[in-house]
Amino acid sequence: MKQVTNVKQPSLLSLSIALAVATSAAYGDEDTSNTSTENVIEEVTVSGLFESIDRVTGSAHRIGEENLELFQYDDINRVLTVIPGVYTRDEDGLGLRPNIGLRGGSSDRSQKVSLMEDGVPIGPAPYSAPAAYFFPLTSRMVGVEVYKGPASVQYGPQTIGGAINFVSAEVPDERSLMADLSGGSDGYRFAHLRAGDTFGDTGLLFEYIHVGSDGFKELDGGGDTGFEKNELMLKLKQDFGDNTLKLRLGYADEVSDETYLGLTAGDFAENPNRRYRASALDRMDWTWYGGRFDWSQSLFGGELTVTGYAQTFERAWLKFNNFNGTDIRGLLLNPDSPFNRVFINILQGGNTDGRSGSTDDIRIGTNDREFIQAGLQATASWQIDGRWQHDIETGVRYHFDQIERLHDEFAYEQTNGQLVLNNQPRAILTNNKAESESLALWVRDEITHGDWSIVPGLRVEFIANRLDNRLAGRANYNDYVIALPGLGLRYQATDELSLIAGVHRGFSPAIPSLTENLEPEESINYELGGRWNGTAGRFELIGFFNDYSNLTAICTLSSGCSGAEINTQINAGEVHTQGFEFGWSRVFALTGSISVPMALSYTYTQSEFQEAFFSSNAQFGDVQVGDELAYIPSDRANASIGLASDQWSVSASITYVAAMRDRAGSGSFTGLEGAEEHTVLDLAGFYKLSENLKLTARIDNVTDEAFIVSRRPFGARPGKPQSFQLGISYKY
Repeated sequence: MKQVTNVKQPSLLSLSIALAVATSAAYGDEDTSNTSTENVIEEVTVSGLFESIDRVTGSAHRIGEENLELFQYDDINRVLTVIPGVYTRDEDGLGLRPNIGLRGGSSDRSQKVSLMEDGVPIGPAPYSAPAAYFFPLTSRMVGVEVYKGPASVQYGPQTIGGAINFVSAEVPDERSLMADLSGGSDGYRFAHLRAGDTFGDTGLLFEYIHVGSDGFKELDGGGDTGFEKNELMLKLKQDFGDNTLKLRLGYADEVSDETYLGLTAGDFAENPNRRYRASALDRMDWTWYGGRFDWSQSLFGGELTVTGYAQTFERAWLKFNNFNGTDIRGLLLNPDSPFNRVFINILQGGNTDGRSGSTDDIRIGTNDREFIQAGLQATASWQIDGRWQHDIETGVRYHFDQIERLHDEFAYEQTNGQLVLNNQPRAILTNNKAESESLALWVRDEITHGDWSIVPGLRVEFIANRLDNRLAGRANYNDYVIALPGLGLRYQATDELSLIAGVHRGFSPAIPSLTENLEPEESINYELGGRWNGTAGRFELIGFFNDYSNLTAICTLSSGCSGAEINTQINAGEVHTQGFEFGWSRVFALTGSISVPMALSYTYTQSEFQEAFFSSNAQFGDVQVGDELAYIPSDRANASIGLASDQWSVSASITYVAAMRDRAGSGSFTGLEGAEEHTVLDLAGFYKLSENLKLTARIDNVTDEAFIVSRRPFGARPGKPQSFQLGISYKY
């Protein structure tokens, strides 16, 4: 067994492959005009809650505007439950900080997924610090696209599992107005206004969203546990003959009284929505600004689009960190010892001993971070007709991002339920600056001849980064080049059946580090399957196998890493992840005006470490060959059924997620070692009062199931309990 201290060199790649089955489904939405990536979409087939984008180079799906409006979720975790091959892990019950993984990739802070809005990266610093603490409101989007396998290579930088693209509303060609208002349990409130018009060659769009809640958690002694979020967007479109210029400016903010502090198993069983008094000061406060331009014109019979973008993101999270003299995670796992009962009592509001510097001092600190990212990209596409038809797309992007971290900590005493600073000096835990530059070039050629299509593609990235550790007084540069080829095949066997296969090199950038020549995450990913669309419904059958030569993980507080390890990269060597996706969907005609859309989707995933090692990263520990990765469910399923007419609709969505271990291991594991198995039922409906006006309603977690969504970093935290909302929506 070896200690993981240095980066391992990639080993020989295995050539094994796992076959599998998958399907897609439900209430369609044929309008794809708003997608900025429509030049790579071959065909959109409508079949239910989401659309399957039939791409030669891999599995891709789109949830359209009509379907986003069906449940009106502002939680991306719930939106993505219908798509096979996607794992979402909640941690606060409100979807404020999602954890999304694709096809066996780590879901921790969505750091292994390329996140985009209209084809442009939206993570605060996708190269320097890919953990995505910023997420746009899904309510502002008119589409969500998910690309897996070879379908994601051209997007980058994360190509291990895939990419997610949020599609925002375009400037309308004529006057339009949309207004939504709703309210519900736990003080929920929501307001959304979108208005736009085009005057000659000039178009404008204005959009504003506010969403807030008093929160469902009950803080010992009383206090706030809710949140407020705002987003504002302004778009301008100017036509110059055959050329078009688009400008946009955006603003977003959040204040949330959220915490990482969970409960003991006993306290969770008694009241899962309880929150300990020691977290009374915890609060996240962030602000985001963004700007962008897009210029498009014809070029040599094709189309050229040039995009420039820039954004800033500043966040400060004041939160409970620990006690001065004990490990909080171990304390919550074993609360009944006499020593630990003293600290549990303090968590719940009991008094500290008042002696500054003693072991029961409560350590509370602020993780203060400032992000900058900016870039310039150009894409061009051409079509060459002939016996062999070529649809060629090529692109280039220069990108820069930066993060500055300042993490501090203060000592507090608790007296009569009040947290008061004591005279211990401020401790600086982290003070550093990381920055990255990248130049990416890609090309993709979809070649079609008769019933056969072949799609070769290549992405090349030149990456340079730097870390300046101000506490250590050290700095280090790293740079490297990576080539990411991919190949997709399709054979149209019959009018209903098409067979697909694909292989591509997966990649996740190495973060800025003091370690010399830190290696990125790399894998060879395979997929094989087919699609069938006939009288029995719509099927998509896809199997996947990811062969990691070097799996990496970036330490975050949310994953349970200690303060000294946060933002460091761990290398876990060779890992295999494999699985299959299964589903079915069909819309049944009940009468001439009433239909019954139905859909099933299912994802099965296995993972195995191929090397034994030890790591201080909380999600690894003492790893043996054959151990499974943490927080990847073996089974995830969704079933939906609706009853719909032009005037009204009622829909149900049932999601099942298997238990997930929170540390690498094998065999059975107890409820104290991860997130619990759970099944959640949501209901939604609308009734049209007129052509422009409708009433909406939704109930989340109808059965009020209580379940643990995470035990990291500190104790059991609950999923969202039963809640409801009523609203009214106007469209012109």
